[in-house]
Amino acid sequence: MAHSNLSHRRTHNLLLISKLLNQRDHASPLTLVLDTLEQPANPLVREYLRRSRLSKTITVFLSFETFVKPRDVDYFVACHGGGEGGGNPQDITKQVTEILSRNPGKRHLIIIDSLTRLSSMSTDPSSNLTLTSFLSSLLRPPQQPKQQQASIEQPTQVSLVAVYHTDVPLPSAPTSYSPSPLSLLSYLATTVITVHSLAILLAEKSARARSLACPTFGLREEREGVLVGLKPRAASSKKPHDEPSSRGGIVLELEHRRKSGRGVLEWYFLPPVATISKTTTQQTNNNPQAVFREIVTLLDDHPLFQKSKEQESADSELSGMTFELGLTERQRLEREGVVLPYFDAQKAGGGGGEGGRILYDMGVEDDFDEEEDEI
Repeated sequence: MAHSNLSHRRTHNLLLISKLLNQRDHASPLTLVLDTLEQPANPLVREYLRRSRLSKTITVFLSFETFVKPRDVDYFVACHGGGEGGGNPQDITKQVTEILSRNPGKRHLIIIDSLTRLSSMSTDPSSNLTLTSFLSSLLRPPQQPKQQQASIEQPTQVSLVAVYHTDVPLPSAPTSYSPSPLSLLSYLATTVITVHSLAILLAEKSARARSLACPTFGLREEREGVLVGLKPRAASSKKPHDEPSSRGGIVLELEHRRKSGRGVLEWYFLPPVATISKTTTQQTNNNPQAVFREIVTLLDDHPLFQKSKEQESADSELSGMTFELGLTERQRLEREGVVLPYFDAQKAGGGGGEGGRILYDMGVEDDFDEEEDEI
């Protein structure tokens, strides 16, 4: 039963992540990507652009902190004050609307590389900027003339992927009743993807296996000095367990909300760019018309996160339970060391076979009755 459930979960959730990354069937109009200094969202953004090129989806890149046009981007809008967008939200919306009107009836993917500036402006009452209105204006396809609407086979589809830096401090809200920008964006988003560093998760996993406190990285260390990110290990090793797919890549924590209200939570592993490019090149050389297989896998299927046979057998025995019955070795030892009260009552008589005794200490409020005690 547990094996069938795992197989069903693997098939269902892999189809879900494939549909979201490929922007099929307008699965997620608004996708919020949360990243940190320890693990930026650049690898995931590159994967979105790569898949958009393969599926012939028109990409619009709104740049608030990127100065060079990334690869596989069709339209690059500079929003940091020096480009055509000018950094003004009204000008950005106008330019995006013009781009959408040039390609009616096609799929569009709008990528915002950082929501930090817009989130900061939304907390200022004098800016008159509302995140909800701005994002809605980007997702709204332009109206086409009636003569042109008859020639369009399908309506224009627009999807938005926005990156939010969770470790960048923002000004406080104007009133205590106003939600924070992150809370508002998390509520509006159809899909929330949090990117994690594989090396950090492995360090935390190793600490939990030894019953130690999980290490902290980046700003959570609260150390003064320069913050240095994790660097990839040298590629000179030829050991089987040190393949690029095992030591590189990022981890995706997905939260997808369906129209029915049901949520899906899953952890995925996205291989590094070198592995993705190599796989894509091999498939193209073998068969130009081939359908590219999904390279994203479940985190549970990663070689460094796979469970042992003993853990799988234990999980299968407890799969039908509605609560957790498993105990770690440390929890088991602590439970055996607890002395329960009735053990003292049994030992008070000095010998076995006397049955249980009731030990009671009188308090100051108790009324001692000698006659009742004699009975």
